[in-house]
Amino acid sequence: MRQSRRTTGGAQRDAAMDLRFLKTLVAIAEQGSFADAANAVGLSPSAVSMQMRSLEGYLATQIFDRTHRPPILNQTGLALLPTARQLVALHDSLQDVAASAGEYAGRLRLGVIPTALSSFVPAVLAGLTTVHPLVEVQIITGMNTSLFQLLKNNELDAAIIGEPPRLPSNLSWNAIADEPICVIAHGDLPEDDFEALLKTYPYIKLVRGAWQLRLIDEQLTKLSIVPKTVMQLDSIEAVALMAHHGLGVSIVPRRTVEPLLNFPLKWVPFGAPPLRRSLGLVYHFGSAKLQLVEALLEQMASICSEALPRPDGRGRFDPT
Repeated sequence: MRQSRRTTGGAQRDAAMDLRFLKTLVAIAEQGSFADAANAVGLSPSAVSMQMRSLEGYLATQIFDRTHRPPILNQTGLALLPTARQLVALHDSLQDVAASAGEYAGRLRLGVIPTALSSFVPAVLAGLTTVHPLVEVQIITGMNTSLFQLLKNNELDAAIIGEPPRLPSNLSWNAIADEPICVIAHGDLPEDDFEALLKTYPYIKLVRGAWQLRLIDEQLTKLSIVPKTVMQLDSIEAVALMAHHGLGVSIVPRRTVEPLLNFPLKWVPFGAPPLRRSLGLVYHFGSAKLQLVEALLEQMASICSEALPRPDGRGRFDPT
């Protein structure tokens, strides 16, 4: 009689695997421990431990180094992680595939840079959920570089970021907004020239957005301007408040939709020629989320007052 193969954990190889085990595995990798993963997936730490023992039994191999406290993924576990993420994502997209041709439904994992999140994104999401109540948007916020990497790793379905310096062939870029980069200053200052403002007054540096900062620093070097930096802040609202109180000048993008804190500031286009930044939506060609991407773009077009092209059946956009 054939005997079932046993693993180091004592579980039988032919035991059934629950997809929830893979979701828990991904949670452990993202949260860093069994205990934190338990909170993320709504289980007890003991239940998480039992799930991972069962998963190891199904795979007939150990995927954790339990000599480490807390346990960490070993080389086998790390190698399995990308496939586990793909399987979880495929499962989550079933609702999208099952949706009828005229119905938008499912979950969209959307990365958003903070400046867009505090600008046009809330209005876009409000419009999207009103028109398509079965669409669920999960927001992950971060800087351009980190969100772009998450998208390339298939940990995001789409991302609203600044235009990447280079775009892999499997990703699509669609412009959403074109925003001027300006020197901001107290409204009562007499100077209307960006060079005079930067050379005369203390400089409040916005240290958010690596791609944008590189453009600004390159332009300052080109113009031989060395501003006297007195503050380094990571929030446009904080920078604007400082400038409003006359504590210095700064260089920031003028957002498509003005924030709630709309101070009476002087806005002077920066650079020669004036710099601009392009914000857009990046996503994968052939994505199962194409229908949700289309719905999102429609709302962005409405909010940002731009007639954006619509994607065709191949996931590409007709520029006409």
